Amino acid sequence: MLRNNFIFFCCLTMVCFGCSNAPNGFPKVVPCVVVVTDNGLPIADVFVSIQTVPPTESLSVIAYTDAQGKATMQTVLGTYAKTGIPAGKIVMVLDKSPDIPHTKSETERNNMSPAEGLAYMAKIETEYLKLPNSIPPPLRTANISPLTKDTSSEDVSVWHVKLEEYKK
Repeated sequence: MLRNNFIFFCCLTMVCFGCSNAPNGFPKVVPCVVVVTDNGLPIADVFVSIQTVPPTESLSVIAYTDAQGKATMQTVLGTYAKTGIPAGKIVMVLDKSPDIPHTKSETERNNMSPAEGLAYMAKIETEYLKLPNSIPPPLRTANISPLTKDTSSEDVSVWHVKLEEYKK
């Protein structure tokens, strides 16, 4: 009888409180898919990052957009991850790096001396910085990004970002 009561108590506890492996400090999350378009066309390979306000140092909320411009957000703390974004005040930052314009093959780069490699990479970095970034500047920095929400009161299950609205 005592054994049956113990099993019943354990089952009741799991039903009431769940059996989560979430680490201490892991926030409540709400579902969020970010859709990034430019003039109605989906933009792939956009790095989407969401920060809590104020920022939580050890928490990462990140995803990349797919070919349809969709990113299913993941909240990560240590080695634990859960689909969704933290409940509360947040700000979104976007970035899309242009392709690196290599002029030498990987084999050629691997066969360079350290000095040649450094000089080559400095040249590539200079060229890389000249390439246009398709994400408007205000959307690339958290302290000026207009992409803010309070997920406690706003539905962010699908958050559509239209880049054309932020280009000047």
